[in-house]
Amino acid sequence: MKVAVVGSGVSGLAATWLLNEHSDHEVHLYESDSRPGGHANTVTYHPPGQEESEGVNVDTGFIVCNPATYPNFLRFAALKAPEGLTDPGVKIVPTEMTFSVSRNSGEFEWAGKNPITVFCQPRRLLDPSMWRMLYDVFRFNACAVKILMQATSEKEISIGDYLTQEKYSDAFRENYLIPMTAAIWSTPPGKCFLDFPAKTLIQFMFNHHLLQILGKPSWLTIQGGSHNYVKKILAKLPEEQLHLNSAIVSASNRPIDETGSSRSKVVLKTAVGVEHEFDHVIFACHSDTALQILAAGDITEDERDILGRFEWNKNEVVLHCDPALMPQSRMAWSCWNYLTTSINSTASGSSTVDRISLTYGMNDLQHIPESKYGPVLVTLNPPFHPSPEKTFGWWKYDHPVLDAKAVQAQSEMHKIQNKRGITFAGAYLKYGFHEDGFTSGLLAACAIDEESGKFPTFAPGPKSSGSELGIPVRNKTVRPPFDLQYADHHLTLKRRGVGYVQGFAILIFGLLEASGVRALLGLGGSLVLQVFRLLLGIQRL
Repeated sequence: MKVAVVGSGVSGLAATWLLNEHSDHEVHLYESDSRPGGHANTVTYHPPGQEESEGVNVDTGFIVCNPATYPNFLRFAALKAPEGLTDPGVKIVPTEMTFSVSRNSGEFEWAGKNPITVFCQPRRLLDPSMWRMLYDVFRFNACAVKILMQATSEKEISIGDYLTQEKYSDAFRENYLIPMTAAIWSTPPGKCFLDFPAKTLIQFMFNHHLLQILGKPSWLTIQGGSHNYVKKILAKLPEEQLHLNSAIVSASNRPIDETGSSRSKVVLKTAVGVEHEFDHVIFACHSDTALQILAAGDITEDERDILGRFEWNKNEVVLHCDPALMPQSRMAWSCWNYLTTSINSTASGSSTVDRISLTYGMNDLQHIPESKYGPVLVTLNPPFHPSPEKTFGWWKYDHPVLDAKAVQAQSEMHKIQNKRGITFAGAYLKYGFHEDGFTSGLLAACAIDEESGKFPTFAPGPKSSGSELGIPVRNKTVRPPFDLQYADHHLTLKRRGVGYVQGFAILIFGLLEASGVRALLGLGGSLVLQVFRLLLGIQRL
């Protein structure tokens, strides 16, 4: 078949790779921009005043992954070229993943690298809300998994209601969980946090090892930048099948009786008015773009309804070297640095979030020596512009808003997937991450063999283990080189169970809360800390 892939982000690249290298189909990749890759955007950075010197590759979008929840992407990256053929290669190397919070230009700061950086502001040792936040962090990490044991038929509550029901503190909500989730999804918390389904969020955190009581998860990055995997895929795509600067403006079906085929064709029209006919089209662009394209041609009511429920958040990213967009305390500098200002701020920092920003410390994330290049920073939605002489470049990225509407729309995508020769792929169909997009693109490529309209959730490779977790698909012409599986298919709590350490922690925290001991200890501790503050003459934290 002749297949079109619309959008050269991670999903489009994955679908193109599988169809081009592991199928009998002819695939054409369309991209409206001059640069393929989407969020896989690597730029060559030169420190200010050293424009003629050797630069260093810096990622401004997709930066890190982890071995636990990126199975398909990492299997792809590990594939070697057949003997006698050259391959750009994708080398994966370990990296760090540390997190800090800085509120109101350094008024309140903490970092999670070690116990010392947690109290990078020594006065926080006398702050009762800080100790309560730490207690709630350990309690949440231990006890939140209980919600995953509930039957799926039970009514789903929002994370906001869950925190209120379980009596978590404002300090925990404002200075830990909101910053963490907003940073992960690059979305202002007001758009998605409080109404987000608690079970979905906690399942995600559990799968990504964000609820660990002991130890830290491993993280990885692509040596030399994420553009290396883009090059690996496009190097083997015939030049005439890559269409850059080729925006698609409409899509419509050509009736079967006009084509003489048992399947209707899909006609794509470009911005310059040229029409191209395909047997199948994979919309690997964002849902709002797909909706706009279909609405300009012929669109079904289900497509309009379901695609219209996904929302997108527009973000700006700046590559720079201005330390003003990092925590005030150098001790707090981390790989991810959440910066926020507040309305009606209090000394504890417990307040309503007005706007957020996130600075990535690229020196640690991508092993860029600060001694040679100085601080290399990437800031998402900076609260103020970095100094012009310290600014290298600006980019814009959209991220899906994974609210309750989006989760519901995901569950109904089967109504429009693989109908009338059209399939949809994107990270927005899962958790919004690179692996989700990559897997979605692979499965969309496998779906073109399913004339019945089914959309696979699993696709076996040549040495399939026959996993009971997937449904069989008729891979007539698409042959994945490895088993394709969703990242969390083997990580659900019901399959792994709760370990002894976590089970004991759940028991202890449950007793502390139910007996009222925690409240008594908290009250007593607050009084003691207040006495120390008076003795030391500390009026305001």
